[in-house]
Amino acid sequence: MVSQVLTVCTANICRSPVAEAVLRAGLPGLTVRSAGLYALVGRGIDPEIAETARAQGIALHDHAARQFDDTIGREADVIIVMETHHRQDIGQRWPQFLGKTFLLGHFDNARQIPDPYKQTAGMQHHSVELIAQCSRTWIHQLEQMTR
Repeated sequence: MVSQVLTVCTANICRSPVAEAVLRAGLPGLTVRSAGLYALVGRGIDPEIAETARAQGIALHDHAARQFDDTIGREADVIIVMETHHRQDIGQRWPQFLGKTFLLGHFDNARQIPDPYKQTAGMQHHSVELIAQCSRTWIHQLEQMTR
């Protein structure tokens, strides 16, 4: 049974907190958190990404970036990453978590979510749009698993 979901990206200031917000809103019965493999610990969501997410109707919450570690990985039933290299990094550093680690785009033809940090407004919009789309697919899948 899935009760805790963890979203993971590189710094935990763009993609994973946005995915966390979408999943939290769509799965109110689950605990959804986020972390970064190389987190900018304590930093909030990048202001440009936050603005882009809000413009797309995503309700964000207070956020402070946190570092992925053994304890955080162990607590999660499912770990959702943005890019293949995130999954590979987890597999190399924490092989015990690889079996429960999936791409956010897993159910959307294995789409990868490009890093929007310090990119153009168009790229930021595109990344947030992909996060929302792939998160909605995960919401549907996780609802099926928790019934």
